[in-house]
Amino acid sequence: MRKLGVLFLLLILVLSFLVVAQEEGVDKAYQCLNNEVANKSSESFSLQEAVFSTLALGSEKKLTDKIESERSNQNCWPKSACTIKETSQVLLTYDRINKKTSDIESYLFTKNQSATDLAWYLQIDIQNHISSQCTLSYDGRDYPIIIGEDMKVSGGAGACLQPSSSGYWLQISRNCFEKKFQVSCEEDFITSLLYQKSGSQTIYVTSETHSAPSSGTTEEKVNSLCFGSGNTCDYEGTLWGALALQKTDHDISPYLPYLLSLAEDNKKLFPSSFSYLLTTGDDQYNEIIQSQKSAGFWEAPTTKYNKFYDTSLGLLALQGTSAVESETAKAYLLSVQTPKGCWNNNNIRDTAFLLYSGWPKGVSGEGGSGQPLPESCQSAGYFCGGQFDCTDNGGEVLRNFECPSYSQSCCSIPLIQETCVEKNGLVCPFGQECTGTTVSSVDGSCCLDSCKPASSQLTECESFGGLCSVSCNSGEEKTSDGCNEPGLICCVEKPKSSSSAWIWVILLGILIVLVVLGILYRDKIKVWWFKFRNKGKSSPPPSGPRAPPRYSPPRQRFGPPISRTPLANRQIRRPMSKSDSEMEETLKKLKEMSR
Repeated sequence: MRKLGVLFLLLILVLSFLVVAQEEGVDKAYQCLNNEVANKSSESFSLQEAVFSTLALGSEKKLTDKIESERSNQNCWPKSACTIKETSQVLLTYDRINKKTSDIESYLFTKNQSATDLAWYLQIDIQNHISSQCTLSYDGRDYPIIIGEDMKVSGGAGACLQPSSSGYWLQISRNCFEKKFQVSCEEDFITSLLYQKSGSQTIYVTSETHSAPSSGTTEEKVNSLCFGSGNTCDYEGTLWGALALQKTDHDISPYLPYLLSLAEDNKKLFPSSFSYLLTTGDDQYNEIIQSQKSAGFWEAPTTKYNKFYDTSLGLLALQGTSAVESETAKAYLLSVQTPKGCWNNNNIRDTAFLLYSGWPKGVSGEGGSGQPLPESCQSAGYFCGGQFDCTDNGGEVLRNFECPSYSQSCCSIPLIQETCVEKNGLVCPFGQECTGTTVSSVDGSCCLDSCKPASSQLTECESFGGLCSVSCNSGEEKTSDGCNEPGLICCVEKPKSSSSAWIWVILLGILIVLVVLGILYRDKIKVWWFKFRNKGKSSPPPSGPRAPPRYSPPRQRFGPPISRTPLANRQIRRPMSKSDSEMEETLKKLKEMSR
């Protein structure tokens, strides 16, 4: 028992040390960011630096002045050439500091357009899978069709609805996306919409379905939007736009079909991080977990940015979860801080984004010029959870209340997240990894397959202290060491050139010269040392003549005379003074250093 108690105490001490070390690293990072911001004028900031620094630090005049100076008369950013991405990022920033955002939201809605890159299908599922006659109605006309026992469709449904190649669905013509379709069947039935990217084999099902009893009616309408200009959708702009509108309490479900179906074509933007924030879907969560590098960071294939930016997105997506991958990423980041405490060679944008995503703090707002602060969801007696988890379980999303995590919305009913056991999975222990799908659970990342020992085989690059990456950051340089994945290069930290290194070289050279001189002139140094040590310590001279010594009369000795053996001519050894000992010790050390 005593041994267990000691081990437990040691564990507590180690954990306490790790917590303190992490807090010190985070405080150092915030201090570094504050210093970097303080050392720049408002005009010298880039818009990205000002936006992400405000997200991390709150409302600071020089930062908000820079953002406002880039506002166009259309309430978009930057004024030189407005983009949906940067306008959406400003919307997130102003919402963070409680500044009015309605004008920015209105601008974004003017950039809505139909996502025409998708093929849409109407699915009619007869309960109990029996044959049934159904009627489709649109444009004031009715079209009778038959759903067979195999759920295949037969019969004509007008120009807007044609049987798909598989025969199980009705494909909706692109010219009819704005129309509403009413469905009625003789048996109980369910209707839903499916979609796919043109040319892809993957079929997606919308989250919303409608059911009706026999002779009842359901209604379906394609609602697929993106943000863009002209007739072109902007994928990255739609990612940030949907995220910003969700944060400001808007329904973003019309943007999901476009974002989900085109994610495969835009992997360089790390779309699964955005999609998980928008949907809390298991597929997106699994992709985030599986894409984390062994060192602990995230970096999208052929990323548009860098590993620090992508790691910020990964941490933002996992906010509010119990995922151990989030802690792994934080530990990696704290191990690669610059001496000042920032990241990526003291890059302001990347440092601010990492702090905002991984270690967010409460920030100051705009004071009296802002909007009323939204009430906390929990303090109002409601429950935070995924938006679609809420609606799927019969709850109502309450958009006037705020939740702490990006991926959560305020729900009118309690949402109890299942444990890993309830999901028929297991949490892989330390040093093991999942062989298949990973989903989120109250216990953290939950493996739905089996766990296996984590691959410990290092690449040639990693064995030499490097990291495999798409591109090297400003504080790194490329080497020829190999990486196992195509398209990756090996990056190692650049050698730190410091004037202090030359100072040490000079000091060492001076020390060597002094040692050599000390050996060559040791006798003279010894004499000089004696004179220096004995200076002023001799006895004062006598003031007058001394009296002659007094002798006692000789005493008579008895017994035989004592014969004396003549002594050899020996040199009398004086006792070594304190100064001599110190000198000998000094010379001994000099000789040892010269070897």
